[in-house]
Amino acid sequence: MTLFWRMAPWLPRLLLLLATMLFFLIGFKYLGDPVNRAASDSIVLGSVMAISRVRVGFGGFPLALSLILLGCLLSPKHLLTGLTVLAITVGVVTAARLLGIAIDGPADEAVRLLRVEIILLALSVSAIILERARLRRLERL
Repeated sequence: MTLFWRMAPWLPRLLLLLATMLFFLIGFKYLGDPVNRAASDSIVLGSVMAISRVRVGFGGFPLALSLILLGCLLSPKHLLTGLTVLAITVGVVTAARLLGIAIDGPADEAVRLLRVEIILLALSVSAIILERARLRRLERL
Protein backbone atom coordinates (compact mmCIF):
# COMPACT_ATOMS: atom_id res chain seq x y z
CA MET A 1 0.00 0.00 0.00
CA THR A 2 1.44 3.35 -1.01
CA LEU A 3 1.77 6.32 1.28
CA PHE A 4 -0.98 8.09 -0.68
CA TRP A 5 -3.57 5.39 0.04
CA ARG A 6 -2.48 5.20 3.69
CA MET A 7 -3.14 8.95 3.96
CA ALA A 8 -6.39 8.83 1.93
CA PRO A 9 -8.73 8.09 4.85
CA TRP A 10 -7.35 11.02 6.85
CA LEU A 11 -7.25 13.85 4.31
CA PRO A 12 -11.05 14.19 3.87
CA ARG A 13 -11.49 13.88 7.63
CA LEU A 14 -8.94 16.64 8.23
CA LEU A 15 -10.76 18.92 5.78
CA LEU A 16 -14.10 18.17 7.45
CA LEU A 17 -12.59 18.85 10.88
CA LEU A 18 -11.15 22.19 9.76
CA ALA A 19 -14.45 23.21 8.12
CA THR A 20 -16.33 22.17 11.28
CA MET A 21 -14.07 24.40 13.37
CA LEU A 22 -14.35 27.28 10.89
CA PHE A 23 -18.16 27.28 10.87
CA PHE A 24 -18.25 26.79 14.65
CA LEU A 25 -16.05 29.83 15.21
CA ILE A 26 -18.06 31.97 12.80
CA GLY A 27 -21.34 30.91 14.40
CA PHE A 28 -20.09 31.25 17.96
CA LYS A 29 -18.81 34.79 17.40
CA TYR A 30 -22.08 36.02 15.90
CA LEU A 31 -24.25 34.12 18.36
CA GLY A 32 -22.48 35.67 21.33
CA ASP A 33 -21.99 39.25 20.15
CA PRO A 34 -23.96 40.05 17.00
CA VAL A 35 -23.88 43.82 17.45
CA ASN A 36 -20.10 44.20 17.62
CA ARG A 37 -19.45 41.52 14.98
CA ALA A 38 -21.81 43.32 12.57
CA ALA A 39 -20.31 46.70 13.49
CA SER A 40 -16.85 45.42 12.49
CA ASP A 41 -18.24 45.27 8.92
CA SER A 42 -19.92 48.68 9.23
CA ILE A 43 -23.36 47.10 9.66
CA VAL A 44 -25.61 49.04 12.02
CA LEU A 45 -28.32 47.01 13.72
CA GLY A 46 -31.14 49.43 14.46
CA SER A 47 -33.64 47.19 16.23
CA VAL A 48 -33.96 44.14 18.43
CA MET A 49 -35.29 42.24 15.42
CA ALA A 50 -32.19 43.18 13.40
CA ILE A 51 -29.97 41.86 16.19
CA SER A 52 -32.04 38.68 16.32
CA ARG A 53 -31.76 38.16 12.56
CA VAL A 54 -27.99 38.59 12.60
CA ARG A 55 -27.73 36.26 15.59
CA VAL A 56 -29.78 33.58 13.80
CA GLY A 57 -28.46 34.06 10.25
CA PHE A 58 -24.79 34.63 11.02
CA GLY A 59 -24.64 32.70 14.29
CA GLY A 60 -27.26 29.98 14.34
CA PHE A 61 -26.93 28.70 10.78
CA PRO A 62 -23.11 28.35 10.74
CA LEU A 63 -23.24 26.77 14.21
CA ALA A 64 -25.89 24.28 13.05
CA LEU A 65 -23.80 23.47 9.99
CA SER A 66 -20.76 22.87 12.18
CA LEU A 67 -22.75 20.37 14.27
CA ILE A 68 -23.97 18.57 11.13
CA LEU A 69 -20.41 18.36 9.83
CA LEU A 70 -19.19 17.13 13.21
CA GLY A 71 -21.82 14.40 13.23
CA CYS A 72 -20.76 13.32 9.74
CA LEU A 73 -17.12 13.41 10.79
CA LEU A 74 -17.77 11.14 13.77
CA SER A 75 -19.71 8.60 11.70
CA PRO A 76 -17.55 6.77 9.13
CA LYS A 77 -20.58 5.88 7.01
CA HIS A 78 -21.61 9.56 6.79
CA LEU A 79 -18.22 11.01 5.88
CA LEU A 80 -19.10 11.32 2.20
CA THR A 81 -22.41 12.96 3.14
CA GLY A 82 -20.56 15.52 5.25
CA LEU A 83 -18.16 16.30 2.43
CA THR A 84 -21.10 16.72 0.05
CA VAL A 85 -22.91 19.05 2.48
CA LEU A 86 -19.71 21.06 2.82
CA ALA A 87 -19.19 21.29 -0.96
CA ILE A 88 -22.81 22.32 -1.58
CA THR A 89 -22.70 24.93 1.20
CA VAL A 90 -19.40 26.42 0.06
CA GLY A 91 -20.55 26.30 -3.57
CA VAL A 92 -23.68 28.29 -2.77
CA VAL A 93 -21.73 30.75 -0.62
CA THR A 94 -19.17 31.20 -3.41
CA ALA A 95 -21.93 31.79 -5.97
CA ALA A 96 -23.54 34.36 -3.66
CA ARG A 97 -20.18 36.08 -3.20
CA LEU A 98 -19.64 36.18 -6.99
CA LEU A 99 -23.13 37.63 -7.45
CA GLY A 100 -22.41 40.25 -4.80
CA ILE A 101 -19.14 41.20 -6.46
CA ALA A 102 -20.86 41.43 -9.85
CA ILE A 103 -23.70 43.60 -8.52
CA ASP A 104 -21.98 45.64 -5.79
CA GLY A 105 -18.40 45.76 -7.03
CA PRO A 106 -15.21 44.07 -5.92
CA ALA A 107 -14.55 45.17 -2.34
CA ASP A 108 -11.08 44.09 -1.20
CA GLU A 109 -12.41 41.90 1.62
CA ALA A 110 -15.00 40.27 -0.65
CA VAL A 111 -12.31 39.32 -3.18
CA ARG A 112 -10.07 38.00 -0.39
CA LEU A 113 -12.92 35.87 0.98
CA LEU A 114 -13.80 34.69 -2.52
CA ARG A 115 -10.29 33.30 -2.93
CA VAL A 116 -10.61 31.36 0.34
CA GLU A 117 -14.04 30.07 -0.64
CA ILE A 118 -12.82 28.89 -4.04
CA ILE A 119 -9.94 27.04 -2.38
CA LEU A 120 -12.30 25.46 0.16
CA LEU A 121 -14.68 24.46 -2.64
CA ALA A 122 -11.84 22.90 -4.66
CA LEU A 123 -10.61 21.02 -1.58
CA SER A 124 -14.15 19.82 -0.81
CA VAL A 125 -14.69 18.49 -4.33
CA SER A 126 -11.24 16.89 -4.29
CA ALA A 127 -12.00 15.24 -0.95
CA ILE A 128 -15.26 13.83 -2.35
CA ILE A 129 -13.39 12.40 -5.34
CA LEU A 130 -10.69 10.97 -3.07
CA GLU A 131 -13.18 9.41 -0.66
CA ARG A 132 -15.17 7.84 -3.51
CA ALA A 133 -11.97 6.42 -5.02
CA ARG A 134 -10.92 5.09 -1.63
CA LEU A 135 -14.28 3.39 -1.09
CA ARG A 136 -14.17 1.83 -4.58
CA ARG A 137 -10.65 0.61 -3.90
CA LEU A 138 -11.76 -1.00 -0.61
CA GLU A 139 -14.61 -2.77 -2.41
CA ARG A 140 -12.14 -4.34 -4.85
CA LEU A 141 -9.85 -5.63 -2.09
